[in-house]
Amino acid sequence: MFPKTLLAFILPALVRSASMPCDYSCSTKSASSYSFGNNGLDLLTAFEGFSSTCYKDTEGIYTIGYGHACQNDSDNLPQYGVTCNGSGCSGTLTESQGKAVLGDDVAGFVSCVRNAVSVAITQNQFDALVSFAFNVGCGAFQSSTLLRELNAGSLTDQEAQYQFTRWHSGCTAGLERRRFTESQLFSSCQSIGCSASSCSISYNYPSCSGSCQYCSACGGCKSSSYSFDGCSSGGGGGGGCDEGCIDCIEGGGGKACAEKACADCSSECTICIENGGGKACEERCQ
Repeated sequence: MFPKTLLAFILPALVRSASMPCDYSCSTKSASSYSFGNNGLDLLTAFEGFSSTCYKDTEGIYTIGYGHACQNDSDNLPQYGVTCNGSGCSGTLTESQGKAVLGDDVAGFVSCVRNAVSVAITQNQFDALVSFAFNVGCGAFQSSTLLRELNAGSLTDQEAQYQFTRWHSGCTAGLERRRFTESQLFSSCQSIGCSASSCSISYNYPSCSGSCQYCSACGGCKSSSYSFDGCSSGGGGGGGCDEGCIDCIEGGGGKACAEKACADCSSECTICIENGGGKACEERCQ
Protein backbone atom coordinates (compact mmCIF):
# COMPACT_ATOMS: atom_id res chain seq x y z
CA MET A 1 0.00 0.00 0.00
CA PHE A 2 1.13 3.56 -0.73
CA PRO A 3 1.23 5.99 2.21
CA LYS A 4 -1.64 8.51 2.05
CA THR A 5 0.81 11.38 1.60
CA LEU A 6 2.32 9.69 -1.46
CA LEU A 7 -1.08 8.89 -2.94
CA ALA A 8 -2.07 12.52 -2.53
CA PHE A 9 0.87 13.42 -4.74
CA ILE A 10 0.51 10.64 -7.31
CA LEU A 11 -3.24 10.64 -7.98
CA PRO A 12 -3.60 14.23 -9.21
CA ALA A 13 -0.74 13.62 -11.65
CA LEU A 14 -2.41 10.47 -12.95
CA VAL A 15 -5.70 12.27 -13.40
CA ARG A 16 -4.01 15.09 -15.33
CA SER A 17 -2.24 12.57 -17.53
CA ALA A 18 -5.44 10.73 -18.34
CA SER A 19 -7.66 13.72 -19.04
CA MET A 20 -5.24 16.07 -20.81
CA PRO A 21 -1.92 14.31 -21.54
CA CYS A 22 -0.38 17.38 -23.16
CA ASP A 23 2.57 19.59 -22.32
CA TYR A 24 0.64 22.86 -22.62
CA SER A 25 -2.20 24.48 -20.73
CA CYS A 26 -5.33 25.61 -22.57
CA SER A 27 -8.80 26.13 -21.16
CA THR A 28 -11.16 23.24 -21.85
CA LYS A 29 -14.91 22.77 -21.79
CA SER A 30 -17.57 20.40 -23.05
CA ALA A 31 -17.48 19.84 -26.81
CA SER A 32 -21.23 20.46 -26.92
CA SER A 33 -20.67 24.11 -25.98
CA TYR A 34 -18.34 25.02 -28.87
CA SER A 35 -18.96 26.74 -32.17
CA PHE A 36 -16.51 26.42 -35.05
CA GLY A 37 -13.69 28.92 -34.43
CA ASN A 38 -11.67 31.20 -36.70
CA ASN A 39 -8.57 28.99 -36.59
CA GLY A 40 -10.56 26.03 -37.85
CA LEU A 41 -12.36 28.07 -40.49
CA ASP A 42 -9.08 29.50 -41.81
CA LEU A 43 -7.55 26.01 -41.97
CA LEU A 44 -10.61 24.59 -43.71
CA THR A 45 -10.90 27.31 -46.34
CA ALA A 46 -7.16 27.19 -47.05
CA PHE A 47 -7.20 23.46 -47.77
CA GLU A 48 -10.57 23.25 -49.50
CA GLY A 49 -9.76 26.19 -51.75
CA PHE A 50 -12.40 28.15 -53.64
CA SER A 51 -13.79 27.52 -57.11
CA SER A 52 -16.58 29.61 -58.56
CA THR A 53 -17.44 26.80 -61.00
CA CYS A 54 -17.84 23.03 -60.78
CA TYR A 55 -14.78 20.75 -60.84
CA LYS A 56 -13.85 17.16 -59.96
CA ASP A 57 -11.91 16.78 -56.73
CA THR A 58 -9.16 14.20 -56.13
CA GLU A 59 -11.80 11.58 -55.30
CA GLY A 60 -13.71 12.26 -58.52
CA ILE A 61 -16.56 14.09 -56.75
CA TYR A 62 -18.07 17.14 -58.46
CA THR A 63 -17.47 20.12 -56.22
CA ILE A 64 -18.10 23.87 -56.19
CA GLY A 65 -17.28 26.77 -53.85
CA TYR A 66 -15.37 25.75 -50.73
CA GLY A 67 -15.66 21.98 -51.04
CA HIS A 68 -19.42 21.74 -51.55
CA ALA A 69 -20.17 18.30 -53.03
CA CYS A 70 -22.51 18.71 -56.00
CA GLN A 71 -23.57 15.18 -56.97
CA ASN A 72 -27.38 15.18 -57.20
CA ASP A 73 -30.38 17.47 -56.78
CA SER A 74 -30.22 17.22 -52.99
CA ASP A 75 -27.01 19.26 -53.26
CA ASN A 76 -28.63 22.01 -55.36
CA LEU A 77 -28.16 25.62 -54.27
CA PRO A 78 -31.28 27.26 -55.75
CA GLN A 79 -30.71 30.48 -53.83
CA TYR A 80 -27.57 30.96 -55.95
CA GLY A 81 -28.77 29.33 -59.16
CA VAL A 82 -26.53 26.24 -58.86
CA THR A 83 -27.93 22.86 -59.90
CA CYS A 84 -26.25 19.47 -59.43
CA ASN A 85 -26.52 16.12 -61.19
CA GLY A 86 -24.45 13.00 -61.64
CA SER A 87 -22.45 14.48 -64.51
CA GLY A 88 -21.53 17.84 -63.00
CA CYS A 89 -23.19 21.07 -61.99
CA SER A 90 -24.22 24.32 -63.58
CA GLY A 91 -24.10 27.85 -62.28
CA THR A 92 -21.45 29.82 -60.42
CA LEU A 93 -20.76 31.09 -56.90
CA THR A 94 -19.06 34.24 -55.71
CA GLU A 95 -16.53 33.82 -52.92
CA SER A 96 -18.88 35.31 -50.33
CA GLN A 97 -21.62 32.93 -51.46
CA GLY A 98 -19.13 30.06 -51.24
CA LYS A 99 -18.37 30.97 -47.62
CA ALA A 100 -22.08 31.08 -46.80
CA VAL A 101 -22.55 27.62 -48.32
CA LEU A 102 -19.51 26.36 -46.40
CA GLY A 103 -21.06 27.62 -43.17
CA ASP A 104 -24.19 25.59 -43.88
CA ASP A 105 -22.14 22.51 -44.84
CA VAL A 106 -19.92 22.73 -41.76
CA ALA A 107 -22.91 22.93 -39.40
CA GLY A 108 -23.59 19.22 -39.72
CA PHE A 109 -19.98 18.38 -38.81
CA VAL A 110 -20.04 20.76 -35.86
CA SER A 111 -23.01 18.75 -34.58
CA CYS A 112 -21.20 15.52 -35.38
CA VAL A 113 -18.19 16.47 -33.23
CA ARG A 114 -20.35 17.92 -30.44
CA ASN A 115 -22.27 14.67 -30.17
CA ALA A 116 -19.31 12.31 -30.52
CA VAL A 117 -16.78 13.85 -28.10
CA SER A 118 -17.57 13.06 -24.48
CA VAL A 119 -14.59 14.73 -22.77
CA ALA A 120 -13.65 18.36 -22.20
CA ILE A 121 -11.47 19.73 -25.02
CA THR A 122 -9.94 23.01 -26.17
CA GLN A 123 -11.26 25.32 -28.88
CA ASN A 124 -8.38 24.36 -31.18
CA GLN A 125 -9.01 20.66 -30.60
CA PHE A 126 -12.67 21.15 -31.49
CA ASP A 127 -11.73 23.10 -34.65
CA ALA A 128 -9.20 20.47 -35.74
CA LEU A 129 -11.73 17.68 -35.25
CA VAL A 130 -14.42 19.51 -37.25
CA SER A 131 -11.96 20.06 -40.11
CA PHE A 132 -11.00 16.39 -39.96
CA ALA A 133 -14.63 15.18 -39.89
CA PHE A 134 -15.56 17.52 -42.76
CA ASN A 135 -12.84 15.90 -44.88
CA VAL A 136 -13.26 12.21 -43.98
CA GLY A 137 -16.98 12.17 -43.16
CA CYS A 138 -18.91 12.04 -39.89
CA GLY A 139 -19.24 8.25 -39.91
CA ALA A 140 -15.50 7.74 -40.42
CA PHE A 141 -14.75 10.19 -37.62
CA GLN A 142 -17.20 8.50 -35.25
CA SER A 143 -15.59 5.10 -35.83
CA SER A 144 -11.99 6.38 -35.73
CA THR A 145 -9.32 5.34 -33.24
CA LEU A 146 -8.59 9.06 -32.88
CA LEU A 147 -12.02 9.65 -31.33
CA ARG A 148 -11.97 6.48 -29.25
CA GLU A 149 -8.60 7.35 -27.67
CA LEU A 150 -9.66 10.97 -27.12
CA ASN A 151 -12.78 9.90 -25.24
CA ALA A 152 -10.76 7.35 -23.27
CA GLY A 153 -8.35 10.08 -22.11
CA SER A 154 -5.34 8.30 -23.63
CA LEU A 155 -4.60 10.58 -26.59
CA THR A 156 -1.11 12.04 -26.16
CA ASP A 157 0.23 14.62 -28.61
CA GLN A 158 2.38 12.03 -30.35
CA GLU A 159 -0.51 9.60 -30.66
CA ALA A 160 -2.81 12.37 -31.96
CA GLN A 161 -0.26 13.21 -34.64
CA TYR A 162 -0.14 9.58 -35.70
CA GLN A 163 -3.91 9.08 -35.67
CA PHE A 164 -4.57 12.21 -37.76
CA THR A 165 -1.97 11.21 -40.36
CA ARG A 166 -3.37 7.69 -40.77
CA TRP A 167 -6.05 9.28 -42.98
CA HIS A 168 -3.75 10.15 -45.87
CA SER A 169 -5.13 8.28 -48.94
CA GLY A 170 -1.81 6.69 -49.85
CA CYS A 171 0.33 9.49 -48.41
CA THR A 172 -1.06 12.03 -50.89
CA ALA A 173 1.07 15.16 -50.45
CA GLY A 174 -1.86 17.54 -49.98
CA LEU A 175 -3.52 15.28 -47.42
CA GLU A 176 -0.24 14.77 -45.55
CA ARG A 177 0.05 18.54 -45.22
CA ARG A 178 -3.59 18.86 -44.17
CA ARG A 179 -3.40 16.12 -41.54
CA PHE A 180 -0.13 17.61 -40.25
CA THR A 181 -1.74 21.04 -39.91
CA GLU A 182 -4.86 19.65 -38.22
CA SER A 183 -2.67 17.80 -35.72
CA GLN A 184 -0.65 20.94 -35.00
CA LEU A 185 -3.84 22.93 -34.42
CA PHE A 186 -5.13 20.13 -32.19
CA SER A 187 -1.97 20.27 -30.07
CA SER A 188 -1.66 24.02 -29.55
CA CYS A 189 -3.38 26.91 -27.83
CA GLN A 190 -2.41 29.45 -30.46
CA SER A 191 -3.21 30.39 -34.02
CA ILE A 192 -1.07 28.52 -36.53
CA GLY A 193 -0.97 31.10 -39.29
CA CYS A 194 -3.59 29.96 -41.80
CA SER A 195 -5.68 32.27 -43.94
CA ALA A 196 -8.44 31.64 -46.43
CA SER A 197 -5.88 31.65 -49.26
CA SER A 198 -2.91 29.83 -47.72
CA CYS A 199 -1.73 27.86 -44.72
CA SER A 200 2.02 28.40 -44.50
CA ILE A 201 2.64 26.03 -41.58
CA SER A 202 1.54 23.12 -43.78
CA TYR A 203 4.70 23.52 -45.85
CA ASN A 204 6.78 22.76 -42.75
CA TYR A 205 5.59 19.15 -42.89
CA PRO A 206 8.51 17.71 -44.94
CA SER A 207 11.10 18.93 -42.43
CA CYS A 208 8.97 18.45 -39.32
CA SER A 209 8.06 14.88 -40.16
CA GLY A 210 11.74 13.93 -40.22
CA SER A 211 13.51 16.34 -37.90
CA CYS A 212 10.97 17.91 -35.59
CA GLN A 213 10.08 14.90 -33.44
CA TYR A 214 6.81 14.67 -35.32
CA CYS A 215 5.02 11.34 -35.49
CA SER A 216 3.55 10.58 -38.92
CA ALA A 217 1.89 7.51 -40.36
CA CYS A 218 3.72 8.35 -43.59
CA GLY A 219 7.14 9.23 -42.17
CA GLY A 220 7.30 7.05 -39.06
CA CYS A 221 7.54 7.98 -35.39
CA LYS A 222 10.73 9.90 -34.72
CA SER A 223 10.45 10.43 -30.99
CA SER A 224 8.10 10.14 -28.06
CA SER A 225 8.46 13.85 -27.34
CA TYR A 226 6.54 16.70 -28.94
CA SER A 227 7.72 20.05 -30.31
CA PHE A 228 5.06 22.36 -31.66
CA ASP A 229 7.33 25.41 -31.51
CA GLY A 230 9.89 23.75 -33.75
CA CYS A 231 7.32 22.66 -36.31
CA SER A 232 5.52 25.99 -36.30
CA SER A 233 8.78 27.81 -37.04
CA GLY A 234 9.73 25.56 -39.92
CA GLY A 235 11.63 22.49 -38.85
CA GLY A 236 13.36 22.95 -35.54
CA GLY A 237 16.31 25.11 -36.56
CA GLY A 238 17.23 23.23 -39.71
CA GLY A 239 17.52 19.61 -38.81
CA GLY A 240 18.38 18.85 -35.21
CA CYS A 241 21.55 16.97 -36.18
CA ASP A 242 23.50 15.31 -33.39
CA GLU A 243 27.16 15.75 -32.50
CA GLY A 244 28.20 12.78 -34.65
CA CYS A 245 26.80 14.52 -37.68
CA ILE A 246 28.43 17.84 -36.77
CA ASP A 247 31.81 16.11 -36.45
CA CYS A 248 31.30 14.54 -39.85
CA ILE A 249 30.44 17.91 -41.38
CA GLU A 250 33.55 19.56 -39.99
CA GLY A 251 35.61 16.66 -41.34
CA GLY A 252 34.60 17.38 -44.93
CA GLY A 253 31.11 15.92 -45.37
CA GLY A 254 30.47 13.75 -48.38
CA LYS A 255 27.69 11.35 -49.43
CA ALA A 256 28.62 8.59 -46.97
CA CYS A 257 28.45 11.06 -44.12
CA ALA A 258 25.05 12.36 -45.23
CA GLU A 259 23.60 8.87 -45.53
CA LYS A 260 24.84 7.59 -42.17
CA ALA A 261 25.69 10.07 -39.42
CA CYS A 262 23.30 12.71 -40.76
CA ALA A 263 20.41 10.58 -42.02
CA ASP A 264 17.84 12.40 -39.86
CA CYS A 265 18.92 15.93 -40.77
CA SER A 266 16.91 18.33 -42.91
CA SER A 267 17.18 18.21 -46.70
CA GLU A 268 18.92 21.61 -46.76
CA CYS A 269 21.52 20.30 -44.33
CA THR A 270 21.99 17.02 -46.19
CA ILE A 271 22.53 18.73 -49.55
CA CYS A 272 25.15 20.97 -47.96
CA ILE A 273 26.94 17.94 -46.49
CA GLU A 274 26.91 16.03 -49.76
CA ASN A 275 28.50 19.00 -51.50
CA GLY A 276 31.49 19.08 -49.22
CA GLY A 277 30.40 19.90 -45.71
CA GLY A 278 32.69 22.21 -43.82
CA LYS A 279 32.12 24.87 -41.22
CA ALA A 280 29.60 26.77 -43.38
CA CYS A 281 27.18 23.83 -43.22
CA GLU A 282 27.00 23.86 -39.45
CA GLU A 283 24.62 26.82 -39.32
CA ARG A 284 22.15 24.90 -41.53
CA CYS A 285 22.41 21.72 -39.51
CA GLN A 286 22.00 22.77 -35.88
